[in-house]
Amino acid sequence: MTPKITFIGGGSYQWVPTLFRDIAVNSFLSGSRFVLHDLHPERNAELAGACRTIARKLGAAITVETEDHLDAALLDSDIVILCISTGGLDAMEADIEVPKKYGIYQPVGDSTGPGGISRTLRNVPVVTALARRMEEMCPDAWLLNLSNPMGQIVRAIAQTSRIKVVGLCHEYMSFMGKVQNIFGLKRWQDETSATIAGVNHFAWITKLNINGRDGLEMLRGQLAEPGEVVENGKLVNLSEQLSGDQVKFSLFETYGAMPYPGDRHIVEFFPHFLSEKTHHGSDFGVALTAVNDRRTIWLDGFRKKIAEWTAEGEDTVPREPSDESLAPIIAALLGGEPTIQPVTIPNVGQIENLPLGSSVETLGTFTRDNLAPHTSGPLSGALLALVYKHCVIQDLVVAGAMEGDREKVLQAMIADPLNNNNDYREISAMLDELMEANRQWLPQFFGPTRPPGSRSVHPPVAAARLDLQVS
Repeated sequence: MTPKITFIGGGSYQWVPTLFRDIAVNSFLSGSRFVLHDLHPERNAELAGACRTIARKLGAAITVETEDHLDAALLDSDIVILCISTGGLDAMEADIEVPKKYGIYQPVGDSTGPGGISRTLRNVPVVTALARRMEEMCPDAWLLNLSNPMGQIVRAIAQTSRIKVVGLCHEYMSFMGKVQNIFGLKRWQDETSATIAGVNHFAWITKLNINGRDGLEMLRGQLAEPGEVVENGKLVNLSEQLSGDQVKFSLFETYGAMPYPGDRHIVEFFPHFLSEKTHHGSDFGVALTAVNDRRTIWLDGFRKKIAEWTAEGEDTVPREPSDESLAPIIAALLGGEPTIQPVTIPNVGQIENLPLGSSVETLGTFTRDNLAPHTSGPLSGALLALVYKHCVIQDLVVAGAMEGDREKVLQAMIADPLNNNNDYREISAMLDELMEANRQWLPQFFGPTRPPGSRSVHPPVAAARLDLQVS
C-alpha cells in the first residue's frame, strides 16, 4: 500500500524543501505520496513545484500533491507532519515587542517566557482541532509535531485526543555535530551514545559515551585546554568556536550535565541571563533576533536555497540527508530500519521525578508503528529545581488555554522566571495586552461561551504505544 505523508504547513520556505529532500533520498520511502496543505494555496503550490523539481533531480519516485481542504489532505494519511505558526510573524512580533515594554527581552520567544505563553494560547485551539479531524480522517496516523511551543502542543493534543503525537526537535543533533567537530569523530551517530532528560529547549545530557569513554569528562578536559581542532579540513581555535555557546558551557561547569539546546533558547528558562546587567544577553554572546530579520534576512536565505536547488542542472540538490530526524523516523514507523532519536512526549515514567503527563524530552527508539522512550532515571536535585517548575508552568498554561481560563494563564505568567523583575500589576497588564493583540486567534477567551461539558477529553497517548526502554 502506498504510504501517504501529509505536511500541514506546506507553505514553509524554511522546512519543506529540506525535509522533503531528506524523504526523497531515503530509499525506504520511495513510492510515497507527499501531500502539502497550507492556509495559503499560492505558497503551497509554489513549494509543491519546488518539491517536484527536487524529486526529479534526485530520481526519487515520490508523488507530490497539494490539497487545499484539510479533511481531504488528512484522509487515510499514515503520517501527518505539523509545521505551523498560528498568526505568523505578525503575531510573533507582538510576543516579542509587548514584553519589551515591560523590560523583558526574548531572543526567540517561542517556547517559554511571555512569548511562549502567548504562542501557546494561539496554537492550542488550532492543534486540538486538527487532532479531532485526524480522529475522523486518519485515526491510526502518527502526528509528528515540528511546531513550537513543542511541549505545550504535545501536551494539549495528548490530553484531548487519542492520536499518537510526538514532538521532534533538532537541538540535540546540532550539539552532537559540535561534539563530532571537537573530537574529530567521523560520524557521531556511530561513535556516541547518551542519556538525555528535560523539556524541549531545556534538556540536558546527563551521560555521554564516546567510543567507550566518558564523553562529559572528555569535554571537561577539552574545555580546560581548548587548543585547536580540525573542522572541515581547517584548523580552528576551539575557544573561538565555542564563543556562541558560553551559556551552555558555563552551566555545564556548574551542574556537571550539558544543556544541549542553543543558548538563545536556554537563557529564556532563567531569570539571570537577559537582564539589564547582562545587556540583555549580549555579555554571554546571545543575540536578540528581531522579527523583521525573520521577514527579510531569514526568508531571503530560505528562498535563495530553494532557487539554488531548483536551478538548471541535475547536480544542484545535495544528496546527503540533513541531520533532521524526520525522515528516519517516518521510515522506521512505516517498517524500515529502527532509529533512535530525541522525542518530546508525555511523561509515562521515563523521567521518574518529573510530573506524569507533562511533556518531557528523552531519546526514544522508533520501530514499525511504535515508539519506545528511553528511561533517563531521576534528574539530580539541582537539575530538578530548574526543570520541574517549567513542567508545572507549561501544564498550567495548557490548562488555561484549553479552558479559556485567564486566571490560570496569569498564574503561569507570574511563575515564569523571565517575569521575576516585574510586579503583579505589570504582569497582569502585559498578559492583557498580549491577549488583546492575539484576540482573533483566541476564541476560547473572546469567542462565544462554551457550554459546560462540551469539550471531549480522552485519555493521554496509550502507554502500549510508548513502552519504556532502558537506555
